Amino acid sequence: MTSDDLVAGVRTVCDVVRGSLGPFGASRLLIQKEGNVTATASTRELLERLDVEDPAVTLLESTAEGFGDRHGDGTGTVITLVGALLSEAERLSELGLHPTTIERGYRESLETALDALDRTSRPLSSVGSTAVARTAMTGTRDPQVRERVADRIAEAVETIGPRARTDLTVFSRTGGAVAETDLVRGVVTDRGPILDSMPRSATDGIAVLSDSVDVPHIGSIAGRVSKRVVLETDSFEERRRIADREAEEFAEILEAAVDAGCRVVITERSVNERVQSALAAHGILGIQRVDEDVLARIARATGARVVPALAEIDERALGTGTVEVQRKAGRDVTVVSSSAGDPVYTLFSRAPDPRSVTAFEDSLEAAVAATAAVAEDERVVPGGGAAEATAARAVEEAARSIDDRHQLPAEAFGRALVSVPRALAATAGVDAGRAVIRMRVARTEGRDAIGVDALAGEVTNVLGEDPIVEPTALKRAILSAATDAAVQLIRIDEQLPANDLSEEEFDPPEEVDMPAPGS
Repeated sequence: MTSDDLVAGVRTVCDVVRGSLGPFGASRLLIQKEGNVTATASTRELLERLDVEDPAVTLLESTAEGFGDRHGDGTGTVITLVGALLSEAERLSELGLHPTTIERGYRESLETALDALDRTSRPLSSVGSTAVARTAMTGTRDPQVRERVADRIAEAVETIGPRARTDLTVFSRTGGAVAETDLVRGVVTDRGPILDSMPRSATDGIAVLSDSVDVPHIGSIAGRVSKRVVLETDSFEERRRIADREAEEFAEILEAAVDAGCRVVITERSVNERVQSALAAHGILGIQRVDEDVLARIARATGARVVPALAEIDERALGTGTVEVQRKAGRDVTVVSSSAGDPVYTLFSRAPDPRSVTAFEDSLEAAVAATAAVAEDERVVPGGGAAEATAARAVEEAARSIDDRHQLPAEAFGRALVSVPRALAATAGVDAGRAVIRMRVARTEGRDAIGVDALAGEVTNVLGEDPIVEPTALKRAILSAATDAAVQLIRIDEQLPANDLSEEEFDPPEEVDMPAPGS
């Protein structure tokens, strides 16, 4: 099996992803073994749902997953570039170039491309963070929605600072239109009140618990001392008295919490059925089984202190804010709004159907990630494939100064970079060949901002009235990750089952009686 055969599956996956690049990327129908059919244009979802056993494709998936976890955006571009680099490497191999020569040429060309990105970078202040968020938000083509939501994302990222990727999250709900997407200073969770008789809104007095809410048992925690007591009784009367005493203790604990100002109880675990009605009778809104990370964000947003039990609640432990239960698409969601604690935000997004929800949610997460990335580096490059076209020209010019066979992989690297604007043009319905030629001509004239405006369906100055820009740091990471993945795959020359590498069983020789020395 040749090296090209080993990565044939990878090139197929890359071709599929390339067709979904950009705001007009094609959706793919994924048919699972059980018969479920999913339509998606999301690179992340596409790779997650592919049922393949090809080891090379598995390597590609791990690369994409790792990149997505670190950067949150750009995975589709990485996969597209990997496919182009592999196709060029296959052609070079047919010309007799060794993988080491190809790798060296790719590595040197990468440095040239990264330098070109630095030279074509603009300060963030020249376009603003809203432009970055708007560029990454490919889940809707409505210009008014894109502008409004992008503006809110930029506002939140600027307020939050370095923790934007963790403190600005996306919560999606089926039902409604994407235009209803709103920014909440606080947290949104899909958990509602435990009982219908509980209030559906409350202000301040927010208790955040890490343990369950139940009546205290004899022998349970008392102060700082924990003792386990085993009671053995066959008397119904004794059992009743014990239960009454436990109920009295809980009533005292609940009264103390209410006196401290508790109006809301949000817990990571459960609220026992025998105390739920007591909470409702005291006008307390109870919400149970909230995920640990959501609970932590609620605590940070409201300024509450996470305590293990209801008995630990005092005025200092309570958070400040508004808790409101809303009915969305037939299900309750709870919105905790607060400006009392750290700046924690949630993008509460809506879409009419599950597929639209997934696509728009991915788009929002990409916009958040891109905006957070540019807030650190404060540099942007022209989008729409313009940065790749500029880098490709720099690589091709550098290749002319190489007088040996290393010129070939350098030229190949430049051609691979052009695959990005070519794919964007194709998915936008623009003649890809003409688009690439126009971009090449523009570079010879010193115009490095000519790229593909997919929404307008033309090749134009992407730094015009509505700038199309991407974070420089993200673009550098994309080129580096794609090169690393391609080189790793190029160097594969054989596929072996793991058991072929195990040591062969060794049978020790039978013992032989040796004659004594001198005999």
